[in-house]
Amino acid sequence: MVEQALQELKATKGVRVAALLSEDGFVVEEAREADAPEASLLSARAATVLGTAKALAQTLGQEGVEEVMVEYPEGALLLMPLPGYHLLLLLDSVRSLGRVRLALKRAVPKLEEALR
Repeated sequence: MVEQALQELKATKGVRVAALLSEDGFVVEEAREADAPEASLLSARAATVLGTAKALAQTLGQEGVEEVMVEYPEGALLLMPLPGYHLLLLLDSVRSLGRVRLALKRAVPKLEEALR
């Protein structure tokens, strides 16, 4: 079920990589375009970014982080905490963000159910 949810996310226009990471940054499962970077090249640093965002949330008195986005000239990286895991999406453009967020609303419950 995890693989199917990641494949559905990757099939969303604009998504180059969809990966489930362990909290310590190891790739559990990934779906990616053939020419996209492997999630293993991004995973440890992405987990560090999400950990830093969680620490910042604590400093601000927030309960947690819903999503972290890092924009680049040629795309964006979305990170989302899940119970015991992290979801990583590499996008080809920020213009894809609305479409991707709609796909996430469908995929995240499926992922959370599969991870129980």
